Amino acid sequence: MMNVEEYRTEITASLVKLNERQISIFKSLQRIEKHLEKLNGQVYQNSNAIIMFKTWGAAAIFVVPIIVTLLMRLV
Repeated sequence: MMNVEEYRTEITASLVKLNERQISIFKSLQRIEKHLEKLNGQVYQNSNAIIMFKTWGAAAIFVVPIIVTLLMRLV
């Protein structure tokens, strides 16, 4: 049978191990959060670039045919 002192020592060792795991998990979570912040910034930049391309594309769809028509009338 296990006496009280051995039991306390075993429980203390288990708690220390658990505490170390928690610290490791929290550090991993912090790294993941930093990486996600970086990725969110890149997504935001890409979203702005896509909006800009769509805007220029939509303007080109309307302007280019008008310019071509005007040039064809002049020639």
